[in-house]
Amino acid sequence: MNGRPVVSIAVVAGAWALAGAVAVPTAAVVLDDAVARIGELDGIRTIQVWRGDELLVERTFRGAALGAHDVKSASKSVVSALVGIALERGLLPGLDAELAALLPDEAARLDDRGKRSISLGDLLSMSSGLASTSGPAYGAWVSSSDWVRAALARPLEHPPGTRFAYSTGNSHLVAAALSRACSCDLLEWGREVLFGPLGIEVVGWDRDPRGIRFGGNSFLVAPADFAKLGRLYLAGGKWQGRQLVPAEWIERSTGRHSDGWPERYGPYGLLWWLPTLASDERSFAAIGFGGQYLIVSPGHDAVVMITATHVGKGAPWDRELLSIVDRELLPATRRSRRGGEGRDESRGRSPGPGAAVSR
Repeated sequence: MNGRPVVSIAVVAGAWALAGAVAVPTAAVVLDDAVARIGELDGIRTIQVWRGDELLVERTFRGAALGAHDVKSASKSVVSALVGIALERGLLPGLDAELAALLPDEAARLDDRGKRSISLGDLLSMSSGLASTSGPAYGAWVSSSDWVRAALARPLEHPPGTRFAYSTGNSHLVAAALSRACSCDLLEWGREVLFGPLGIEVVGWDRDPRGIRFGGNSFLVAPADFAKLGRLYLAGGKWQGRQLVPAEWIERSTGRHSDGWPERYGPYGLLWWLPTLASDERSFAAIGFGGQYLIVSPGHDAVVMITATHVGKGAPWDRELLSIVDRELLPATRRSRRGGEGRDESRGRSPGPGAAVSR
């Protein structure tokens, strides 16, 4: 006007920034919208988003609660953390250690030299070469009287260390080796070295017929507690000034060890997935059946915890969820500050810190 240029001044008005005549949504609105879009996906139960130690978002959907939930195969990443602690303490001999050192009684029963050469690293990277116990073979495996021996009885389809093949039998063999190494119940030892210091209340963790904790499934915990594992890893393994998981192990276990399942979850580390996210190539995730996700993004200093119903949803569902997280949710966390408040969209007001919103 009057021949002078218009100077745009950004003013926060509610959740919108006004720049000139154009209303631009703030990061908080973008974050809310991304969470709402994820919540529209079939079966989503809860979403929590952390930036550093700050809870930005906590939502529930479809009448879900924030109580204990089985994170399914995301449990494998708990086993990975315990392996890192055991290696540092000298309880396990190293990633190159073969079955004879890990499970000597079981190795002595094997007449296949290839099977005896399977290493701890092979099991952790899902490259043992053994035929999978997951998928169509899962029911028969968990119905067996000895899960360890049943996993080792599977055919050796490829030389160990040469090809990725996802199998819960692999991670359960790791749990068996850990149990032998600490001469204890894995849950009790985990409470001593990891869960207790983190303040994680483990409500349940199933055992196999021999009493070994299920090394790849059925870890029952509140979503906020499971998110602490991601927050610990985001902080390099240190919690309240105490180094719980070696930083070197975090770097190694969340690095790429195989191609994994590129069309769905991305490459694979050592019981961690490495989803291909354009907004943060360093991201990694614990993922469980049905849509249980703990996503850690060092580039955004963020942790995303998602739970869903225990129903298979298919690869397109996972790709859509990861796309929203990558393109919308994570970038918004870099600028958003929420102080743990959730917006009650049905009433147009905030229900207060830590409150849950049902949709």
